[in-house]
Amino acid sequence: MQNTHIKLEMKKYPKMIESFAHENFNLKTLLGVLAFLLLLNTFTTIYLLKKGPEVIALEATGHVAKVDTKITDLQIQEAVKEYISYRYSWNKDNALERLKRAEFFVEPNLVIAFRKAMIDVTKYIQEKKITQRVYPKNIEIDLKNKTASVALDRITEFEQLKAATEMKLVLNFSVDDRTPINPWGIYITKETEKVSE
Repeated sequence: MQNTHIKLEMKKYPKMIESFAHENFNLKTLLGVLAFLLLLNTFTTIYLLKKGPEVIALEATGHVAKVDTKITDLQIQEAVKEYISYRYSWNKDNALERLKRAEFFVEPNLVIAFRKAMIDVTKYIQEKKITQRVYPKNIEIDLKNKTASVALDRITEFEQLKAATEMKLVLNFSVDDRTPINPWGIYITKETEKVSE
């Protein structure tokens, strides 16, 4: 008997298929991880949108300030100045918009009454084409009674005429939640205006 040597040649296909299968598994795993991260990012974005913006107080140096629950006279004065600038400085073109911004400083349960009171004011401003500017001179805060007494100069213009008067304004206020538009959390509950004698 003659020995015959048979040489078997293994094709490289099984190794290639195994390599492709391994790469395919890696791609599927990577795709799964990226899909999970995309889903996590979507849910995080939705949560942050529903949460709303957070007010961060800054010091004059630019560092984040420690927010105290105690309201200072200076904070109240700044809130009062902001309210007065919207409530009493306007012209026929921007009166409606400025009075709308003043609402952000009015006690929330009094906003409807404020709007009703401002209807006649805006109508009068539009009809007479009045421009008014105010300049606060002195603001005294009484934390015990929660009032702010403001002395200011008022300049009114209508029909080419200008009138400058001194005005005394007494604002009763309350302290409530801070918002991005009203970061002081000071809300006007009552205002009394009288022309100084």
